[in-house]
Amino acid sequence: MSEGRGNARKLRKGNTNMQQALRIGCVPYLNGKPLIEWFHSPECSTPVQVHYAVPSALAKQLRAGELDVALVSIFEHFVDKELQIVPGISIAADGPVQSVRLFSKVPFPKIQSVALDTSSLTSAALIRILLADCYGIHPKYRPFPPQLEQMLEECDAALIIGDLKLFQTPAQYIMDLGAQWKELTNLPFVYAAWLARPHMPVSDLAKPLVQARDWGLAHLEDLTRKWSARMVLPEERVREYFFKVMQYDLNESKMAAVEEFRRRCIAHGLV
Repeated sequence: MSEGRGNARKLRKGNTNMQQALRIGCVPYLNGKPLIEWFHSPECSTPVQVHYAVPSALAKQLRAGELDVALVSIFEHFVDKELQIVPGISIAADGPVQSVRLFSKVPFPKIQSVALDTSSLTSAALIRILLADCYGIHPKYRPFPPQLEQMLEECDAALIIGDLKLFQTPAQYIMDLGAQWKELTNLPFVYAAWLARPHMPVSDLAKPLVQARDWGLAHLEDLTRKWSARMVLPEERVREYFFKVMQYDLNESKMAAVEEFRRRCIAHGLV
């Protein structure tokens, strides 16, 4: 669910002994809140500038040197191996993810065209893999703004990311990409990770980012109340999303999932 897909920027001064603020890029979606909220809290001691944008825009800013580290689609690491993965942290799910879904007017094997929300290259690549490997189809893909009704007017199916509000839709068939990936591979799926510019000291970067994650996980109940109100979502739905769906580590099984996703991307000619 998006807080807004713009470039809201906030500065925490923190420790004045540090000469330059860390430039952090973060997605505006609900799933990123536990990883970023500490930087906006009075408890934050790290000087940072936080820039919000969709993953594809953050990746461009990262490559342009406008950011030091950004929470972006894991697919970006396949495209540009010079971008470094900050260890230990991810946005992942082991099964249904709820916020990355394909909505279709026809049964999945009969899909001939898909409207893509291109905010995330990871999800755009994942749906190609799932439709090909699970259903043996290779439909046409067209980029669209994330407006479901308009997308389904033009195409058989539509990929939407980051939106938990889609309870009732004109689509008869709905695929949760996380659930479909789990059924295909028996692995979790890593949607995003912190990627850093080349030559950035990732071990130093990891310290405040891990601290921010740990603070967020310790304040999930507070974040549930805050963001359910701000995003006009049922509190129980946000609580379930934070406590039962989202996972924020990057352990061995998740790294294995990243490598399996990379392998399938290469096999399908996506990278």
